[in-house]
Amino acid sequence: MAKFLLAQRPAQSDQAGLWEFAGGKVELDESQQQALVRELNEELGIEATVGEYVASHQREVSGRIIHLHAWHVPDFHGTLQAHEHQALVWCSPEEALQYPLAPADIPLLEAFMALRAARAAD
Repeated sequence: MAKFLLAQRPAQSDQAGLWEFAGGKVELDESQQQALVRELNEELGIEATVGEYVASHQREVSGRIIHLHAWHVPDFHGTLQAHEHQALVWCSPEEALQYPLAPADIPLLEAFMALRAARAAD
């Protein structure tokens, strides 16, 4: 069964207390996959293995347009640590819907669930 790692935004941040997928900005001369590996190391203290692309989405957040890209991370090395979040939780996709999610992350969760359902039907 697929499990997601949700991270709770810190109290002093924009959208405080909401749950999100860990990640961050792509820097100049960096691929999406390289950015994900770097951000997961910075935020969670892990070395991630980036798998297949899942989905992209754009949304206005706090007056600016952000572009989100979701990638499957099938494996990682290291011990998870909440360097930039209040809390971390592993959950199924269905359980994730019970958390107050950052609105920008909901379409990415739905895309993963649709991909999983399509594969199960094959």
